[in-house]
Amino acid sequence: MNYQALWSGPSGDVVFLAGFVAFFGLPFLTYLLLVTLGVAKLPASKVAGSGQRMLRPVFVGYYYWLLGPVFRLVGRTSLRPNHITMASMGMSALTAVAIGTGHFALASTLLIAGATLDIIDGHLARAKKMTTASGAFLDSTVDRICDGLIFGGCVVYYAGTPLMYVSLLVMIMSFTVSYARARGETLGIVGAEGLMQRAERIAILGIALAFSPFFGHRVEGFVSHPFYAVTAVALGLLALLNTTTVIARIRWTMARLKEGSHLNIVRSRADRPVAEALRRPVAEAAPLLNQQAQ
Repeated sequence: MNYQALWSGPSGDVVFLAGFVAFFGLPFLTYLLLVTLGVAKLPASKVAGSGQRMLRPVFVGYYYWLLGPVFRLVGRTSLRPNHITMASMGMSALTAVAIGTGHFALASTLLIAGATLDIIDGHLARAKKMTTASGAFLDSTVDRICDGLIFGGCVVYYAGTPLMYVSLLVMIMSFTVSYARARGETLGIVGAEGLMQRAERIAILGIALAFSPFFGHRVEGFVSHPFYAVTAVALGLLALLNTTTVIARIRWTMARLKEGSHLNIVRSRADRPVAEALRRPVAEAAPLLNQQAQ
């Protein structure tokens, strides 16, 4: 058998896509059967904030169930969550290179692998009781770097075309979605979910990258720089959904701030006297500061 011919050209696209669908599709059908029989349980739905999540509990539960053996294997090692967090950033850098150079099938594999590492580090931290404020900060910061690398790769590949600006919009709005939630939490607002989270962005882009070579090569042929319409459409969808999520999250957070409900969300009753004691001197000093400014 000519293995080189099998993995190159149209045959390679078919083999990769068939393996991709089988790897994720067959376990998903198995998980649905287990849920139907009552062997597996769906995770609880999250409290909605500014909108509903795109990935329903069935998809979240399926992926955690699929990663069960990986969780147990990593749990037996001496790896720490921060090690896996940094590995996910390295994987995202490789993903950016693969996208920027047009190797979309490889990029989809690296993208999903990096996102999986991001799930593993959080699970490992909880399972081994290693959750720390510094670890949470590092994880969130690395996630933003990874988003920049991944969508930066899209900007590079589509440079000089309208899709470059679409990719930039996706990148900016991805950062804004995360920043709006983080900033809201510093002001006491918890629960601003919105439609698009990082998992949804990765899922849409990862699937699009996997399907792009199969359809792109059949429409455009094996040219030096295919347009890859499937990924182009996915980027347009991400730009639209990210922007919609940003607007919804801003409106929802500002409404909570105006009504003052954030005080009841994050502060217990025992903490309120302390908060009031801190707020009173600031309120009394405000008129004096205004007079001095005038």
